[in-house]
Amino acid sequence: MRTFPEETPTPPSRNGGRPRLAKKFRNWLMNAPGVAATDRLDAVVDRAVARALAPDLAAVEGLLDALRAAPRDAKAPWPETAIEDYLVCARAVVFRTLGLTLFDTQMLAAANMLRGTVVEMATGEGKTLVGALVAGAQALSGSRVHVLTVNDYLARRDAAWMGPYFEAIGVSAASVTATMGPAARRTAYLADVVYVSVSELGFDVLRDRTVTDPAETVLQPLDACIVDEIDSVLVDEATVPLVLAGRARTELQSVDVADFVKSLRADVEFTVEADKRNVSLTDAGIDRAEARWPGVELYSAAGTPLFSSINVALHAQVLLQRDVDYIVRDGQAQIISDSRGRVASLQRWPDGLQAAVETKEGLATTEHGEVLDQLLVRDLIRSFATVTGMSGTAVAVAEYLRTNYTLDAGPIPPHKPCIRKDLPELIYATSAQRDAAVVAAVLAAHATGQPVLIGTHDVATSERFAALLRDKKVDAAVLNARNDGVEAEIIAQAGRKGAVTVSTQMAGRGTDILLGGTDATAAGHREVAALGGLLVMVVGRFYSPRLDAQLKGRAGRQGDPGAGVIYSSVEDPAANGQESHGLELSGSVEGETDDAGLVTRAGVSKLLDRAQRLAEQERFTTQENSWKYNELIAYQRRVVLSERSDVLTRDAAALEPFEGEAHLAELRAELGEAGVVHVCRQVLLFALDSLWSDHLALLSEQRAAIHLRALGRQNPLDEYRKETILAFEGLLERANDSARDMLAALHPVNGSVDLEAAGLRRASSTWTYVVNEDPFGSQSDQIVKWLLKKMGR
Repeated sequence: MRTFPEETPTPPSRNGGRPRLAKKFRNWLMNAPGVAATDRLDAVVDRAVARALAPDLAAVEGLLDALRAAPRDAKAPWPETAIEDYLVCARAVVFRTLGLTLFDTQMLAAANMLRGTVVEMATGEGKTLVGALVAGAQALSGSRVHVLTVNDYLARRDAAWMGPYFEAIGVSAASVTATMGPAARRTAYLADVVYVSVSELGFDVLRDRTVTDPAETVLQPLDACIVDEIDSVLVDEATVPLVLAGRARTELQSVDVADFVKSLRADVEFTVEADKRNVSLTDAGIDRAEARWPGVELYSAAGTPLFSSINVALHAQVLLQRDVDYIVRDGQAQIISDSRGRVASLQRWPDGLQAAVETKEGLATTEHGEVLDQLLVRDLIRSFATVTGMSGTAVAVAEYLRTNYTLDAGPIPPHKPCIRKDLPELIYATSAQRDAAVVAAVLAAHATGQPVLIGTHDVATSERFAALLRDKKVDAAVLNARNDGVEAEIIAQAGRKGAVTVSTQMAGRGTDILLGGTDATAAGHREVAALGGLLVMVVGRFYSPRLDAQLKGRAGRQGDPGAGVIYSSVEDPAANGQESHGLELSGSVEGETDDAGLVTRAGVSKLLDRAQRLAEQERFTTQENSWKYNELIAYQRRVVLSERSDVLTRDAAALEPFEGEAHLAELRAELGEAGVVHVCRQVLLFALDSLWSDHLALLSEQRAAIHLRALGRQNPLDEYRKETILAFEGLLERANDSARDMLAALHPVNGSVDLEAAGLRRASSTWTYVVNEDPFGSQSDQIVKWLLKKMGR
């Protein structure tokens, strides 16, 4: 968010300068599932604006003291009187410390968030400052606040930028980033308000779960959480697990199938499903594999490792595309987040698929890891006592947020009416014709000086457009996963006269596009506005209409002119697989296009709308299914963590499993009471953590094969839950038995025990697995499909 400081606060008005929501729209809001009517707090904001005309600093301090002293239930929404008093203070302090005048719409957003509502605010409306207002209020009431961002850059920037405001109201603030060590993290988490990326917080939760000394923990209680780009975090990334891993105790069995897979013929020996999410061998492919490895029947227990290796290598070869799904940089295959367009830091595919991609690209394969624990982003967020947040596209998933997080979302009107023109979608018969039309439109706009932003899906497409434009003597700035480290500088200048910028997905970039550029004068701003403002061209629909809206939302910030248009083709991913939804679009459109390939058939855009909605609903269903499989594991994890906490904090709990053991008396004599407590605690924690890791590995194997139960008319989910319960029974007792065996094998030397030499080594590496419900079609699913085919079903 950026606004220009004013000499004096803007005069108040009874309506705060806000355009009132139309009655019809307001009525719709009242009835839409999960959507909150945010204008209910209009009067509170209006009173606060009126009271903030000429702030008396002594009166402001008095109000802040009263807010600190007022008893408040951290889980309860703020009362309206307290919100009004706080906004009076905030308006005065923000102007004094940051040189900014709060928009009344920003105050309305903060008021609604303090009442527990997620707010939708357009790009450029000041979400960063709103987040700081809410964080400051929650901290004043005694809560420890975490503001969750999408990356380290924003965490560091926002904590520093909002720092003067927090200091003025008596609240400490800090940021946590990936480069910080344990001591620095521990200090930062002591602050009242902590800015931290979702992944870094998740990793710290996992590391705290594995400490062997209470002094090693870095986190404080998880009270209040404010999530920036909340729909991206709670919807798009909800089932991406944060994983704590260590070097595997056993080597992963591998079969070299890369050359074999490269020789397979499409539509003959393998087929790709219409949605391009799964690839599978045909009967001809199976026959060829069994001829290549004589004596091995793929659909048998003995053939499972080979079958799995072939499927994984085939997925890597056919479905994962370089410069689309990943880039190769610094000798590594680095995954690109499909919702952010950036390199997904510390992410990797599950073991086997990661190695297959590295083999495909001729890279050194990474070390095989062993999962010690994992945490879904959804479960991390639900660990907080209170959650709220903001986004530019939250209302579109309001029903989802209510169903899965008991959160409502509501729209905040813009500070100035949005005059952006959303132009009709242009759909072409082929992607080549679509691209030619985009280039022609860019040249036409560029000739007038109008700035243009081209939004693409992937690195390859962004670079292809940059090359096409260079051929036409137009230099375009390119922002994608290769150079995301300079994204702020590129985005900040995308509004200059004559600028052409090609970018991948823009969610959560945290920098506004100002007409005329960041250093533009008022005259420069007016000049670009007169040219029509920023023109955004979306090349091909994204998997979610929210991502399309985020891109188009880059134009028209704070009442500026601008325009957005989507260029699609019948060959785009959004048009693929229409038949599976009962839609007939991907067939020929011959005779229904003009000379440039523009489709003239009526209703095609509506078909794409429907397909896009259905595809997103499928993603939601997949997530919900994944959560159902994880619910029981989450409960079992709580049981283990409770036991672990007891062992970690009570000497008696650490010694209890070993009482009566003769070896314990010998160790006491050698090590003393404190020494034997330390050793027993380390051994018991190691045994508990190891068995939990083994339990997760076992459940992963069961999950991969559980779909076979469908052949016997059993419910896979019910069967998985039964297996999960059986696998967990007696785990704590087995941990005690294992710990007694390990303790018996320990022998002190010179009054101490070398635990690491005895094999009690702790993991330190962390990454996230890119995991879907079924990321590439498990071997069991392939078997089910094959058997059903043979059975004629």
